[in-house]
Amino acid sequence: MAILEIYTGYVLGGVMISRTLFGTTPDGLLAYTYTLAAGSQEVVLTDFGAAITSISIPDAAGKKSDIVLGFDKLEDYFDNPACYGMTVGPSANRTDKAEVPLAGHIYHLPKNDGPTKQNNLHTDLEHGLHKRLWDAEIDEEANSVVFSLRLDDGTFGLPGNRSLHARYTLKEIPEGAELLLTYSCTSDMPTLVNMTNHTYFNLSGHDRGTVRNHLVQITADTYLPLREDCVSQGVMAPVAETPFDFRAPKYIGKDIDADNEQIHRAHGYDHCFCIDGYTPQGEPRLALLATGTKAELTILLTTPGAHFYTGNWLGDINAKDGAVYGPNDGFAFEPEFYPDFIHHPSWSQSCCDADHPYIESIVYRIRPREEPMRS
Repeated sequence: MAILEIYTGYVLGGVMISRTLFGTTPDGLLAYTYTLAAGSQEVVLTDFGAAITSISIPDAAGKKSDIVLGFDKLEDYFDNPACYGMTVGPSANRTDKAEVPLAGHIYHLPKNDGPTKQNNLHTDLEHGLHKRLWDAEIDEEANSVVFSLRLDDGTFGLPGNRSLHARYTLKEIPEGAELLLTYSCTSDMPTLVNMTNHTYFNLSGHDRGTVRNHLVQITADTYLPLREDCVSQGVMAPVAETPFDFRAPKYIGKDIDADNEQIHRAHGYDHCFCIDGYTPQGEPRLALLATGTKAELTILLTTPGAHFYTGNWLGDINAKDGAVYGPNDGFAFEPEFYPDFIHHPSWSQSCCDADHPYIESIVYRIRPREEPMRS
């Protein structure tokens, strides 16, 4: 079902935050999109999956380009294995044996990943946060939308009655816009929380093909190698003299086909980078700089790491504006605590309880550009 109607709007300094009917969920509930504007840039969100569906930026002539991958119709998000734009969690990435040892007990996540489906990926691929309708509240003064979701004790196999929130705030900055995403969770029992956003970017336009020609810099001296089943090996490896060295700007395509075991294992980049300078409850710090033909993207984060995925398995023929997405037509950069951290006590842990809420932030700074890029 396509966008149907403008439902209502909220005026903020002459800018309208609109809520638009998007369609009906499989449970018969109405889902909406929410459009935030700052200057000439727009961000469209949806309460289905607390997701980003569009980020539009203008060129010199005023023509807008959408730089994130996604769909026009709500029903296309129902079967969305790439998780385009979605909020993922409460346990993002892969967990060994789908087991969570916590407070003297082992909790069991759904087994949904690995050669024999022995591990867990993104908590629950069929019923997870990215497949749920969140409550939404508009904050006119902050130019924000706040999505909220409650999970009962035992949902997804994890303990605690949990209250989750995803706040998106858009503001104008010199020559562009800044989107601040803050995830938070409270729980009445100790529980694991590791939420992330799964937006795929193509900074030349969502329908413009490969991102191999994007220039990328990642502020990480180390990364996490994968086992054959793509679960973390549990060690931090230096990026120096490997295809994973993005400490200086480098085209994504330069080493994506390198003769390297880790590259072969993931069919490209699908690895967590250990972002420099982590401190618990710290301020957002620089993690990534990326450039395409239409936009420059800066990502700051508060988590220890971020998962860099170059869309190695993308394949959608019903995308926005009639686009077809194939491998490497977008990249995701997912701020997170290190995958499978719960089995590695020396790594930073992300467990919240009644006295220690979870709160982490992601900052997307987007600036239009009109300079030619290498093809």
